[in-house]
Amino acid sequence: MPDGSPPSPDASLLAYLSMLADLGERDRFLELRWRRRPGRMQRRFVSTRRVGDAAALVSLLAPDNDVYVGVAQRDGDTHGGRAAISGLHLAYIESDSASTAMRLSAFAHPPSVVIASGSPGHHQVYWRLDRRYPPAEVQSANRRLALALDADPACSDVARILRPPHTLNHKHDPPRAVTLLVLREHLRYTLPRLTAELPADESRSCPPASARATRVAHGPLDRALLAIPAAEYVRVLVGSTPNGEGKICCPFHEDRDPSLHLYADGGFYCFGSGCGAGGSIYDFAARLWGIPPKGAGFIELRRRLAQQFRLRP
Repeated sequence: MPDGSPPSPDASLLAYLSMLADLGERDRFLELRWRRRPGRMQRRFVSTRRVGDAAALVSLLAPDNDVYVGVAQRDGDTHGGRAAISGLHLAYIESDSASTAMRLSAFAHPPSVVIASGSPGHHQVYWRLDRRYPPAEVQSANRRLALALDADPACSDVARILRPPHTLNHKHDPPRAVTLLVLREHLRYTLPRLTAELPADESRSCPPASARATRVAHGPLDRALLAIPAAEYVRVLVGSTPNGEGKICCPFHEDRDPSLHLYADGGFYCFGSGCGAGGSIYDFAARLWGIPPKGAGFIELRRRLAQQFRLRP
């Protein structure tokens, strides 16, 4: 990753949180989340005007918990999803690819911050912007940066929560330190300048091919099952209700923010890092129940689904 002169660990945390709290022309909030393994995720909101308090809480929690902070400021102190974000002054990517460092070294716009997130080869890279931009514009920029720099385009959502420096990644035994590698405090970009030569963003207004419910119906029962909207079969099978964007937390991996999209045609797809689960009601049930969706497994899936939805075989 690029060169730089990071401050001491304690100072690096304060510098990072101050960067997140920047441009707070009115009182907004940093979303802090933490979890002791195993355990439930907990959350607290801290005013952007109280960065020192946020740093103290993170430092207190870090020895025994995985700690995360929302990159985008939240407009209120009650919820941390996409609806709570009216703008961002940071663009960012996550990468576990060795080629990202090489591409960054040749990239015309050096990042403002680089953080090693505790897993070997995993980095968070940030570009500080000159002002707050609409979430859709920043999310598109994140995807374009990821495509250009061989990072993970699935980690571009504006509600992302990431590990701050001066904490520990407790997925490893022993836990690994999350460290600030690069800090260029005064480096800022306009979003048009940062994205001028990046590849085009591939719109997600339509589900990807792997999300489409393309299984051929071979009879009335198949047609009835495949006609069930994804939001309905997910509600019945896992008890989850989609948010206003048609998303739920994916049941197939550890998902801190909703990343599984539900489509009206009965398809689903998870944009979460490294997941990629998608398909029809049969594919969802197959993953959920551990039954292969072909041969005798498919017959069992269809039987169980018919029973769940009270359809006649």
